[in-house]
Formats: sequence, structure tokens, C-alpha cells
Amino acid sequence: MGAERIDHLIDEGSGPPLVVFHGWNGSKHNVLRWLPALAPRFRVIVPDLPGCNGLPPLSERHTARTYARFGRELLDSLGIERAVVSGLCSGTAIALAFATDAPDRVSALLLHTPFLRPDLIRPLVRLQLAALASPAGALFGPLRRNTLLATLHRRVFANAAEVSAEQLAHDQSDLLGADVRAGRDLAEDLRRIDRGHELAAASRVPIAVLIAEHDAFVDAPGTVRAVRELAPASAIETIPGGHGWTPAYIERQTAALEILGRHLRDAVVR
Repeated sequence: MGAERIDHLIDEGSGPPLVVFHGWNGSKHNVLRWLPALAPRFRVIVPDLPGCNGLPPLSERHTARTYARFGRELLDSLGIERAVVSGLCSGTAIALAFATDAPDRVSALLLHTPFLRPDLIRPLVRLQLAALASPAGALFGPLRRNTLLATLHRRVFANAAEVSAEQLAHDQSDLLGADVRAGRDLAEDLRRIDRGHELAAASRVPIAVLIAEHDAFVDAPGTVRAVRELAPASAIETIPGGHGWTPAYIERQTAALEILGRHLRDAVVR
């Protein structure tokens, strides 16, 4: 299929379908840098999630499970029965929920910076999630419109010193386009749910994991140990650096995704 980026969906590349769920309060833009590595091997489908990038929120709580149902309905609308299911950061919780609720529709998993257990989320990020889920989290709406505060927030929580000005501008745009209730709902889900058993159950299909050595969101060594314990056959690529978007980081990420993409493509079409 040719490249298609219309409204709130990327549909690009050719080959077995691969659907990607973006990160918390983000958008399909989070995944654009994956395309050079994956689009030559897969039909890459990246939707904006409800409550993100200006899309209306759901009428129910925005949990990983409800987002996974949205993903299945999207695949239904595209006539896709089975796909490689992928996620970035909080999107990995959605991918794992998808694999748990509809295992027959998952041909493989690709998890970038997996959120497996609350105790493996960095303490500062856990604190942020708890604050957002609390009554005080309602203040996040007006605060996110302050560029100075938003930049400070990213410097504390997301290695913003390693992020280009262009990327920061996109991140700020995503924050402004996100629904506060949707973000608070997912924050509560992430800080409470242990998804280790979901990863173990999904190990019947090929699993590929990518993580940065000094990621700002999750404990990388602990997460790698957990993946190896729960899904020993998983292919894991650990890249130097942190959760940032320097040219060097992007180059390493692309190389790792190419390796994992080849591995999954071979496993899926075998």
C-alpha cells in the first residue's frame, strides 16, 4: 500500500500489517521516525488515540483495555484480521492489553520502552502519574498551556535537554491537543496495573523489545531482566543513551528497529 497520512492516521509501507499505539498524551507524530526502518517491511498503521491530537475523548474511561478495543475496531474498519501489535511507552500497555483480549489477532509484538509493572516506572514518573490521577490533576489543563512550565516538565521527566527544538514544539502541540480526562484516566491505569502476566501469556508469539540504557521513563536494566524472565525467547535491543531525540539517538533507534523489524518479518511470514 502507498503512503497515506490523512487526518489522524498514518498508513504507510507494504507487507504484513503492523499497528502502533503512540505514547501518553502524544500523537502519531511520535512514531514518524520509525517509518524508515519499518515501512519497507510492514504496512505500518499509526492512529491518533481518542482524546489525543484534538480527537474527541471516549465516553468511558481511557484505560489500556479500552484503547485496545479501539485498536481492534480500527483494524476491523481496514479489513485486517491479524497484525503485529506495537506500542511506544504507555502504548506498550495498550499493545499488551490487545494481545490479552484478542490473542488470535496478534501475529507478534514490538514493544518500545515497555511499561510492564508500576515498580519499573521511574520514581519521578510514578509521582507524575499519581499527581495527574489525583484531584489536583485537573490543574494540568491550564498549566500545559504555559510553554515555560511545559518545557520545565519535560526537562524533569523526559530528557528534554536531549530533544531538538522542533521535537519540543511538536510535543507542546500534542499536549495542547490532548484531553485532560483521557490523560488522567490512562495515568491511573499505568500506575496501578501490573502487565507482567500479559507479557508472559503473549510469549506464544514472537516478541521484540527496544529500550534505551538510561531511559527517563522506566528502569531499563530492571525491565530487560523482567522481559527475559517472563518471555525468554524475546528479541531485545538495548541502545545507548536516554529517552531523547538527538541525531545519535535517532540513528541508534533506527538501526535497532531495522534489526527487530527483520526478525519479526521473518517470523511472521515464515
